[in-house]
Amino acid sequence: MSILMRTTSQVGKEIPQLATRFTPEIKKLTGQLNKIAIKETKGDRMVYTFPKATPEDLKRLTSLKMEDTYKRTTWTNPKDNKVYHLLEEERAKDKVKVRILDQDGAFVKNAELKPANIVIFDSFFSPRGFTHGEMMETFVRRFNPFANVERLEHKKGLIENIKYRGRLPMHLELKRFQELEQKMAKGKSVDFISVSESNLVDASDVIKENGKTQQAYVAQSGLITQLRPVFESIMSKGARIFEAAGNESDYAKILVSDRLAINGVEGVGSLRHGKIASDSCSRNSVFTQHYEKRDFKARLVNDKNGNPIGINVTGLSGTDIPLNWKTKRMVNHNFGGTSYATPVRVAKLSLTQMMEGVL
Repeated sequence: MSILMRTTSQVGKEIPQLATRFTPEIKKLTGQLNKIAIKETKGDRMVYTFPKATPEDLKRLTSLKMEDTYKRTTWTNPKDNKVYHLLEEERAKDKVKVRILDQDGAFVKNAELKPANIVIFDSFFSPRGFTHGEMMETFVRRFNPFANVERLEHKKGLIENIKYRGRLPMHLELKRFQELEQKMAKGKSVDFISVSESNLVDASDVIKENGKTQQAYVAQSGLITQLRPVFESIMSKGARIFEAAGNESDYAKILVSDRLAINGVEGVGSLRHGKIASDSCSRNSVFTQHYEKRDFKARLVNDKNGNPIGINVTGLSGTDIPLNWKTKRMVNHNFGGTSYATPVRVAKLSLTQMMEGVL
């Protein structure tokens, strides 16, 4: 299988076609979500005015308060590209009752959703108010506020936190995944795992030879042979693993994230202005199947009197993060990369799964 397959479909030749190691159903839905993401990054964000909403719904749809913004979301049905606004009415661990409105805010129906279980695996450190992992959790919860979300704490104990301020060493990362697999073996339910980190390897030899499959990479990476059976066990229990494709401004076209070589692991690359971002790695159909927006900026959210009440970083309406002395440093800072694209795709896909059969 060539890793250099390209498509010239209406999506645009910038997006690789999906590899055959995924089912036709997964490939179709992924392609539909890619088209939606491309459209969203080509122009300005859609601003909804809700002309048909009731006064009560309108108040909830336009509120800037955090308690309201985390109880609503906008979902595009990939089957027909129709837009719906979902409002949480009642929530329990195993079900969420929502009020569904159309693009203009008109009532469509009430529905009961079964929350997807999402695990966020992230070990980066950030000095800007929120850790990288907390940011990833924020993006998942804003794009799908109805899922059950758990963020794994990789650095356990004072010594690990002091010793490993940056990236978690591979042997500890392996250990954390093993611990998760053991919990799943005992009955823990996990539907999606979002991993916003990558280990890039040089793919220049493959490009020259024009044809190695993803399996050729497993032997090139230190502990990947140990990680593969753990990932395969996790996926055999029903979880889908999504990995950031990686960022590299100078060598993006020849670097590949090694864990994407494991069959079934799904790569998430990043888009800028409707095309693959110049620093998005692993850019071929074998390694990267999903693409989402990469660029975000933290901005103050002001109430109607002009008083700051929080911070928005996702670009969705409302407040994402509380404003305090610690988070204030985030304001006007740019965030982005495949690590941000990954939780966005996981959130969108999990919500689409939850909405299956509802409309």
